[in-house]
Amino acid sequence: MTTLNHFVQVSGEDFVVDGEKILFRGFGLGSWMNLEHFMIGLPGTDTMIKRAFAEVYGEERSRAFFDRFLFEFVDDRDFEFLKKLGVNHLRLPFNYKYFIDDQNPEVLKEEGFKYLDHVVDLCAKHEIYAILDLHSVPGGQNPDWHCDTNSGLPLFWEYGALRDTVIRLWGRIARHYKDQPWVAAYDIVNEPSMVTHAEVFNEFYRKVIAEIRKYDERHIIFIEGNAFTTDFSMIDPIDDPQVAYEFHFYPFVDEPAVLTPEMDRARRKEIFAEAFGKLLAIRDKYKRPVWCGELGLVFEQEQIDFQMEIIEDMLDLCEANDVSWALWTYKDAATMGIVYPRADTPWRRLTDEIKLVWNQHQEQEKGEALVDYMAATYFKPISKEMRYPLQFRMRTLMQVICVEQNLKPFLEKRSWKEIAELPASFHWEQCEHWAELAEVIEKYTKA
Repeated sequence: MTTLNHFVQVSGEDFVVDGEKILFRGFGLGSWMNLEHFMIGLPGTDTMIKRAFAEVYGEERSRAFFDRFLFEFVDDRDFEFLKKLGVNHLRLPFNYKYFIDDQNPEVLKEEGFKYLDHVVDLCAKHEIYAILDLHSVPGGQNPDWHCDTNSGLPLFWEYGALRDTVIRLWGRIARHYKDQPWVAAYDIVNEPSMVTHAEVFNEFYRKVIAEIRKYDERHIIFIEGNAFTTDFSMIDPIDDPQVAYEFHFYPFVDEPAVLTPEMDRARRKEIFAEAFGKLLAIRDKYKRPVWCGELGLVFEQEQIDFQMEIIEDMLDLCEANDVSWALWTYKDAATMGIVYPRADTPWRRLTDEIKLVWNQHQEQEKGEALVDYMAATYFKPISKEMRYPLQFRMRTLMQVICVEQNLKPFLEKRSWKEIAELPASFHWEQCEHWAELAEVIEKYTKA
């Protein structure tokens, strides 16, 4: 293995290693240390899903299940595939609860390091950089399920005590990885949203960077913006030589029509370019390198060739503009991942049953419809601005019901012996992958 004496560093608007420019090209490891319902095929937030397992099978068996899941989700064979694709980094999302006990937040737990170290060690072995991504924080940094909120409110930005706990956590992480060059960067908090006070936002970043720098002056620190990291208007420039900026690129959120084959590809490219240009402006604003830490799609066999055009159009923008990128995601239950368990595996058989009664799109549509019904039936009409945050709060109520009615009954039908074998569905030999996406990725990594 190559001896690496120097860390990835920021140099002007580039990332460099030993003075040589590097463009990050890779994946996120979504739904590993932070379960996301639609990707893993189980309704509820990370905490709700784990609580359901504990209620059905008991605390000890539930812990054993998720311990096995975390250690068996990826192994050497996955990294051999990543190397074959030519990618050079992996974004590692993790939930704060592996490190912070909500009932005793002053004492940081060490549990999370055994899981992070497992994959960081694989990264080092196969010479693939790891970027550590705090995907969920106490109280929630945004109102959506993927930060494990149970309120639909971004309470992290309302309480300094919650932010102080995360600042301490990053100091502990920095002490642990300060001498590990295959950890390329610390991604402080995933997709902040509905932040209303610029001073709170900037003070948090200033404090967390200062805490990290007490122990670690070498690692890059990524700053994400507001509105699910698409709005950087609140973020003041930061006087730290190893700070860089991260945005996420899902242009179809605002323009769903781009996902229809009926739209002319040239027009879709124009829409993408306009949206990308607005995000790319942060490089000019801060004079630092930028990283597109997430882009991707939900893949469907019937549309896979068309969907590869969309992926190409997004990656072309990154490459043409010298922007590092990470596809979301590497592996899941046949949703957005390039790798996924075969349809005949126990995990897929379970989740295909659940899909008959639950899916994320219905959850979102019903949440919005319930807010509209409530307003129309009991109150005066409400504005679009008021409707938007309320639908997140409604969905958290629905998730509680969905776990009770659409997850636990399916678990209760299965013995512990059957359930205990579910994580093996993610072993490489039990999986298949999108060859079409692999071909697209290699077009960029091996050019």
